[in-house]
Amino acid sequence: MDQKIGLQPGLIIESRFKLLKRIGSGSFGIVYLTYDLEEKEYCATKFESRKLQMRMMNREILILKQLKGINGFPELIHYGKDSQYQFYMCTLLGENLEVLLQKCGGKFTLQTVLQLSIQLIDRLEVFHSMNFIHRDIKPENFLISKEDVSLVYLIDFGLSKYYRMTDGRHIEFTQKTGVIGTARYASINTLQWMEQSRRDDLESLGYMLIYFMKGELPWSNIKALDKEDKYEQILQIKMGLPLNQLCLNLPKCFIHYFQHVKSLLFQQQPNYSHLRNLFEKQLLEYDHQLYDWEIKLIEKQQYEELLIDPNSIPDIKQQNELDQVPPVDEEGQIFRLKQENSHHLKFMKQLHEKYFDHNSYKHLQQIQLHKTTSIEPNSQATSKQNNYQTSNNTLIQVESQPQILNNVAQFSKRKDSKSYTSFKQCQEHKENRKFRQSNDDYDLEMANEDGPNLDLKNLEVNYFLK
Repeated sequence: MDQKIGLQPGLIIESRFKLLKRIGSGSFGIVYLTYDLEEKEYCATKFESRKLQMRMMNREILILKQLKGINGFPELIHYGKDSQYQFYMCTLLGENLEVLLQKCGGKFTLQTVLQLSIQLIDRLEVFHSMNFIHRDIKPENFLISKEDVSLVYLIDFGLSKYYRMTDGRHIEFTQKTGVIGTARYASINTLQWMEQSRRDDLESLGYMLIYFMKGELPWSNIKALDKEDKYEQILQIKMGLPLNQLCLNLPKCFIHYFQHVKSLLFQQQPNYSHLRNLFEKQLLEYDHQLYDWEIKLIEKQQYEELLIDPNSIPDIKQQNELDQVPPVDEEGQIFRLKQENSHHLKFMKQLHEKYFDHNSYKHLQQIQLHKTTSIEPNSQATSKQNNYQTSNNTLIQVESQPQILNNVAQFSKRKDSKSYTSFKQCQEHKENRKFRQSNDDYDLEMANEDGPNLDLKNLEVNYFLK
């Protein structure tokens, strides 16, 4: 990548990945919507400046390599670096739970929170089984899949670390020199600068579930002079708040969840099955298991058969391989425009099949479509059931309106939470890999070293197998 060019839409990296739109940024990186010219699909590219004092991307790449092929975690596609940035490409995901929460009115229903709790406990159980702790559990780090909006992914492993030594021993309980993670959801031990373990991830998850139910936490709107004062106030509220008050007006399963998590010793393995069962029993009261955002999609999505306007793809027959990328709108979605001019029907169908996002029809089995056709009197259309019709030599679209089934019991009940993860596969990973020694000093040293061309094998040898 030319240093004078920098990051911008249209930039092609390693003759394969074309940057389309900036879709995220933070203190540790920038994320771009990217088109993979080789695989003909979209992905996400995360960049990290090599000038940062504390860099996390090496750590993220190593963890993503270990999580390869496990459901509910992004797939690492490619990684590399240049003179300015280190970067990696991974699965393109949908919106995070914080965004979805706001779209659903600032709160989730009890049913959705129960379903989320089961699935997110799964994510942490699998992640912990790989000998990692996350250390930054928050709504922004859980994203839904673009293909299956009921599947939630765990992301952002820049603060994660191994909690076991190379010989299988648990790391020691020590005093740290600051808060690692997000204070709103951080455990009490974390706010006291203590070394974190599996119990701290689960405590953070518990606070997050309370936030989903109530739309706020008792310490959400405190006024503080500075960050240290804010952390201290949050700590005092968390320590002084009884569980029955924290979980006021919520089912007892939430209190029982915190009772188990807060009773865990530093090195003790949590009973994930017990925690899941608490929420699964409560969930039996419901006939269907749709998430709040799924219902919103069913209510609002028009399921229209839309066509690509060839004019939105300039000189499509004359473009070279690097330029043939479907156009993208402000939301990062492919343009699907109605055709208003006269075009050849066969050509339009080919474009539709090439670029239309068929995954948006996931709920077709749950929806009855009432199709209404608006055709001029002199229409030459031969079939009202054909979604591609012509009238006066102009292509016309058949409008489709969704209707939600009134009998919710007809929605097929999803299988238990184990359908979201391949725990057997995780156990195989656990048996086939060596425990690697790591602590914050090693992690930060590794994050600040480039390594020879990001050779992961050499990095593992240099930093984990000494």
